[in-house]
Amino acid sequence: MHSLRLDIDNSVYSQFLSFVKQFKQSEVSIIEDKVREDFVVSSVEDVQKRVANAEQNNNFTSHEEFWFDIDKKIKDL
Repeated sequence: MHSLRLDIDNSVYSQFLSFVKQFKQSEVSIIEDKVREDFVVSSVEDVQKRVANAEQNNNFTSHEEFWFDIDKKIKDL
């Protein structure tokens, strides 16, 4: 038996899950299904608190740095 750890984008998660559920549980079973907590947002207030906290602690990426990193990752594909 093999085990895999996957990161699945939210946009295809339901399709992937439907595919996996086509198999019998004795053939394929989901051991763990969790969401990355750092990306879970429950409310606008939660986002505002996270932003304020990041600004207070100087723990954020500038707009320019963010897009530079995105462009670099795209070029590396």
